[in-house]
Amino acid sequence: MYRSDAETNEVWVGMQTDRKLVARPGRRAAWLVAALALLAAGCASYPDVAEVDALKQRDVGKPFFGDLLALQYEQLAITEADYRGNVEAARFYADKGNLAAQDGAVAPENPTSAPEVQEAHLRLISFLDDEMALIAPAMLARAQTSYDCWVEESRQGDSEDALAECRDNFSQAVAALAAQQPPQPLSELTADYTLFFATSSMRLTNDDQAIVREVAGAVQTGDVRSIRIAGFSDRAGNAESNFRLSEMRARSVFDALSEAGVPRELMSTEAFGETDPLVETADGVAEARNRRVEIYLER
Repeated sequence: MYRSDAETNEVWVGMQTDRKLVARPGRRAAWLVAALALLAAGCASYPDVAEVDALKQRDVGKPFFGDLLALQYEQLAITEADYRGNVEAARFYADKGNLAAQDGAVAPENPTSAPEVQEAHLRLISFLDDEMALIAPAMLARAQTSYDCWVEESRQGDSEDALAECRDNFSQAVAALAAQQPPQPLSELTADYTLFFATSSMRLTNDDQAIVREVAGAVQTGDVRSIRIAGFSDRAGNAESNFRLSEMRARSVFDALSEAGVPRELMSTEAFGETDPLVETADGVAEARNRRVEIYLER
């Protein structure tokens, strides 16, 4: 059980962009630390609605990821104690929440031996950095607590429904994080495939069509999460025309991949015109290696 993003964000309005995902001194929600300590000790007294509303309105200075993490661990602890009667699990979540509230961060649990849990752990770790803690702190906290819930339910093995709920919550959270993650600049990546074009053309050759089929086959394995298609031109002609040509080349590859069975929602196109050549040339020079489309697969 989680608060909605709107409810969670209401607690933390005014977040500053200079906050970092590191342990550091500063004001903490004393009520939250005390409540988590009570839960960890196995006490039967829990906050009521009025106390939660007061927590939302308190002046805590400028918030950061650790406080949001503590808040969601606290929700899990109360759910386990009040609704499932599982004191052991409640103490587990309360202990983690207390550490998050005091230190600003707490590591996610080590994965079980299940391959899907190990993959989930790697996926979560890929998001746990300062940048994402600033961009989407509430969703990042949800991803970590859902992952830990998944691991804990796997260890206990007494509720398939609870395990499935944690796993589904994790999947939804990481999907939301991926949508907010700034794309890595293409200059920092290596293209998986490069297709070359004739002068002033956006028509795919037989070799290009073979690459399209290969990419479509890779997508069918389920290993590809997204595809970036980047179009380029040489320096023959004016810059504006070359930019439009690079757009059309990227689009022709997009359409060919779509016809080959690649879901359109997996793909995005970018155009660079003559600004990023493989081979530096003088203006007006037609260079075959610069007339290209590059395909980048995110796995």
